[in-house]
Amino acid sequence: MINTLIRVDTHYTRSINLERDADSTDVLKAYIPTTRAIQVLERIAKTFHTQSELRAWSLTAPYGSGKSSFAVFLSHLLEANDLATHQLASEILIENGQLALANNISKHLIEKGNKGYCKILLTGSPEPLNARFVLAMYNGAEAFWKNTRSPSIVKKLSDARQEILNVSEVLNLLKELQQAVAKAGGAGCLCVIDEMGKFLEYEARHQGVNDVFLLQELAEWAHKGHQANLLLFVLMHQDFEQYAKGLAKTQKDEWQKVQGRFESIPFLESTEQTLKLLAAAFKNDLSETEEQQLNSKTTEITTILAAQNSLSDTLIGSDLFVQCYPLHPLSLLILPVLCQKVAQNERTLFSYLGSSEAFGFKERLQGIKTLEDWILPWEIFEYFIHNQPTATTDHLTHRRWKEVVSALERLGDAPAVEHQLLKSIGLFNIIGNQGSFKASPELVNLCLSDRETLNMALESLLEKSLIKYQKFNGEYRVWQGSDFDLELEIKTLKQQLGRDSLADILSQRNPLLPLVACKYSIQQGTLRYFLPLYVDRYNYKQIDLSSQTAKIIIFLAEHEDDIQLFTQLQKKD
Repeated sequence: MINTLIRVDTHYTRSINLERDADSTDVLKAYIPTTRAIQVLERIAKTFHTQSELRAWSLTAPYGSGKSSFAVFLSHLLEANDLATHQLASEILIENGQLALANNISKHLIEKGNKGYCKILLTGSPEPLNARFVLAMYNGAEAFWKNTRSPSIVKKLSDARQEILNVSEVLNLLKELQQAVAKAGGAGCLCVIDEMGKFLEYEARHQGVNDVFLLQELAEWAHKGHQANLLLFVLMHQDFEQYAKGLAKTQKDEWQKVQGRFESIPFLESTEQTLKLLAAAFKNDLSETEEQQLNSKTTEITTILAAQNSLSDTLIGSDLFVQCYPLHPLSLLILPVLCQKVAQNERTLFSYLGSSEAFGFKERLQGIKTLEDWILPWEIFEYFIHNQPTATTDHLTHRRWKEVVSALERLGDAPAVEHQLLKSIGLFNIIGNQGSFKASPELVNLCLSDRETLNMALESLLEKSLIKYQKFNGEYRVWQGSDFDLELEIKTLKQQLGRDSLADILSQRNPLLPLVACKYSIQQGTLRYFLPLYVDRYNYKQIDLSSQTAKIIIFLAEHEDDIQLFTQLQKKD
């Protein structure tokens, strides 16, 4: 049977941990340099022969986008030339058409003494960065001088692990480490901080730990030329300012200043690049005749997709559709877009390939008996519904998921083909215009293998008002809505209205009643009461504190600087 001839490389289906997998040859072998990765390597190479140069980068992308895998690859690429892992990394570059870049890096390492870079690798955790950075320096130094006599800095770093050091002391240790690396024939120090956001979140909760200041000092130090340069990378899921929400304005400004020391590089790949990675994970033992049969079928399908502008020119005629069988070409094109919108990008994509859960790739592969069988779009929908919680922050995408699920519930005990077609159309609607997909009649006709049954199901769904055909844009939709972005419109309206005082709004719409001081009034025989007031940073100056009426002031704080203002007012009054 066909399913026995197809398998998936499991190295692509697991997430990468920088520290755990730093020495994994299997992870290195499985790595495929993407366009974005090559661009980053070229930027690094430009710094080899300059003094003052930006050598601090922040790679920003959602979970599962390949940042950690790139960091592992980079760490081996900058090792000593005589190490097998460095040679393997160079071969991978050359195999992907980057001979000049590979030679440039190797030449740089030889010129510096052929000992490569000392690797300072650490993964974020809810604790101070200072201590973890010192530990990472020690581990990197231990590995760098593993088979030779170690200099005094290694002992200093070992002792420093037990101490609480300030930023300047940590930086002094790094400087001494760089000097020792240069003396030993090393090219420099490569520092990669994966999941940097966890350190930033810790600082946001524990003000004063100075993690951000250490980052700033490291970035500024990396900018300066040294005999052994520092290359600094931080890997994050979102930009610095997203971690600074709720902080005082002065702190936000400090974080913004730190971000300015780094060159921010979005590490998201195009759909075409992701599909190439996906195809590399597939292995099959199909005969030449079987591959020709598949090629004929996929060409027929992709011709329709190209006519609908749902296929880029670079993918027309590509053999990756055959390589990725039994994924239907529609399913293959939908997967990267869907993972980017509602899940963890490539991590979820490869998790699907390794999944034996309901509607996971491995589970469905068991049902593939002949070359007429495909994994269709409705099955992709089922996998995400059953196994991937759609924790998207995109309001429009979340709403579309709910609408499709609601429509399926209303469909009830209808024939299975109607459920499958509704899920397929719903999937197109969820993706929206991203990827140039829409539920046009031409694409809908590809969603099920039996055309006659599909047409009957389509008519039934139209009669039940579960879908509607929109003539103006030529597509079926599960609901009679539109692509109106409610979140964006609300944000725009807020900007137009300006900033109002929440305290004033509450006071006008829901004024608080006076609170009677019951005990005092009974004991003294005189009615006394407190007047409760809503106050915030926008209206606090309007309060008449000279009045004899006792007041209970309810201060509404939105950010950390509001709390600081309230504290200052307490001391003042």
